[in-house]
Amino acid sequence: MKKIIYSISSALLLTTGLMSCGITTTEEVINPNNPSLSSVTSNATKGQLDALAIGQIGRARDGVDTYHQVVGSAGKELFNFNSTENRWMTELNGTKPLDNSNFYNGATTAFGPAVRQANTLIAAIANTKSVTAQEASAYQGLANTFKGLAYLYQLNVQYTNGVRLNVEDPLKPSKFATYDESLVGIKKFLDDGAAQLDAAGAAFPFAMPATYAGFNTPATFKKFNRAIALRVAIYQKDWTTAAALLPQTFLSETGSLATGPAHSFNPTNPDVANPMINTSSVRIVGLEKLWNDAEAGDLRLANKVKVVSPSISFTNGVVYATKYLANMYNSASSPVPIIRNEELVLIAAEVAAQQGKTADATKYINIVRKAAGLKDYAGATDQASLINAILKERVYSLWYEGHRWVDMRRYGKLGEIALPVAGMTIYDKMVRPLAEVNWDIANP
Repeated sequence: MKKIIYSISSALLLTTGLMSCGITTTEEVINPNNPSLSSVTSNATKGQLDALAIGQIGRARDGVDTYHQVVGSAGKELFNFNSTENRWMTELNGTKPLDNSNFYNGATTAFGPAVRQANTLIAAIANTKSVTAQEASAYQGLANTFKGLAYLYQLNVQYTNGVRLNVEDPLKPSKFATYDESLVGIKKFLDDGAAQLDAAGAAFPFAMPATYAGFNTPATFKKFNRAIALRVAIYQKDWTTAAALLPQTFLSETGSLATGPAHSFNPTNPDVANPMINTSSVRIVGLEKLWNDAEAGDLRLANKVKVVSPSISFTNGVVYATKYLANMYNSASSPVPIIRNEELVLIAAEVAAQQGKTADATKYINIVRKAAGLKDYAGATDQASLINAILKERVYSLWYEGHRWVDMRRYGKLGEIALPVAGMTIYDKMVRPLAEVNWDIANP
């Protein structure tokens, strides 16, 4: 492998959207996003480790646009009206067969580099004496947290196809784990990261982006780690573990529902622009029925979409029109949330409902409804009714954040999703990418 060396001015990196700190040293380090392994897996310098950490945070953003648009389309909460590629509307909605070599497989494959980056950082830490044991734990905790997150994105798309949990040696990857095995493996990555963050001291030895404010120390970043572990727990239907995790997250009944770490973007080099903004050729739209069915006065409608007149139409392979245009990201530097307090509040409601704690479930539902300008929940309080109410709140609170498809699937309700166009279908997973299929054929 050719050794790639970059002379990186930390001051430049740290004044873009990715970072915001005043470090002014300059040294030769590896490309933080595509490191030559031999240059860092033995005696990496502190500067190299910092660059790898920066690259890890940057890599965590890769694929978020494709992921959110694929799972949003699969769950029929949004469509990508793409004027140059009608397969967003045809293949992803079942009017034509899925293609396992197509662009939308990026919802799976784009998170592979984040896993690779984490493995590189972990390997580098294991073979250097340039940092203390406490500092080493900080790098490891960061890496394992983002490794678990990347794998969870992949698994959400692949579902029963599973994921390869061991790719440390890219020429000898593990076989695909089952869905349940994959969740167990992801949980371990996150638990390892949490333990490492506990041993990481009071401060990170590297800078964090401004969009991680409130989550930029080992202790506060661990709350983010535990929030992702909480997602895993509810996917496992492990309500006891989920209840135990809730107080370890950044759940707040009185705090802003928008609180949470976010991916940062900046169109100025060497950073990148937010890839989820609408453009002249890509327009993310909300489905008519979904938003028409929102309760009168629901503030989430205005916060998520804007009503346009005349309606926006798509006619290439599929004919569909809607008056709802996504309005969440209007700037090339708009941050993209990873997980927010609003999701944690709704998870708390779900856990309470699953444990028969009706009063707590309705309390958490009403926190979200109040913020949306709605009256308190007045429906039935049996478990099934509460879960349906929570799923409904999640539709509007977490729209375009990658949840409806997963939520309906984990409750066996995919068949309840309304099909907006005759001939469309609801998939339970995306196809396994062709490269993975070919690898297993060549390496039985």
